Amino acid sequence: MKLLKFFALAAMLFGMVACNNEKTPEPVIDLDTTTAYNGTVSVIVAGQEISTTNSVIEIEPSENGKSFNIVFKMIKFVPQMPALDITIPAVDYVVADEAISFAAESIIPLCLGGEFPQYLVTGLKGTITANSIDLSLKFGEFQTSFRGIIVK
Repeated sequence: MKLLKFFALAAMLFGMVACNNEKTPEPVIDLDTTTAYNGTVSVIVAGQEISTTNSVIEIEPSENGKSFNIVFKMIKFVPQMPALDITIPAVDYVVADEAISFAAESIIPLCLGGEFPQYLVTGLKGTITANSIDLSLKFGEFQTSFRGIIVK
């Protein structure tokens, strides 16, 4: 009888281990290195949406590991504007549900070696998954969004 109980207990324990239904989380980007994304940046100018494909942004990790910079590479708000690299510094983030989420309300962007307070970043929010990024914000008066996939 003891042997039967032992086998019943062993079968029950084996069943508990074998039925682990936990989902393996999708890997999120490595925030120890810079990651580039290629996609479309859209800017609302005078009520019209101007979209530029093959735009690139980079996520640069901070030294403290608690934030990152978002660098828009060669962005233009209007066709006649020169293309500029614009950095949104020190964006805080959280990792949850297989994604990195971030939001900020008031960040002065950096461009041409200095601050650009006239293009104050407001309403920044976005999500990064293992393969993509989706974000929106306002640069001053310009509503801007970006959707892209990781450059491998």
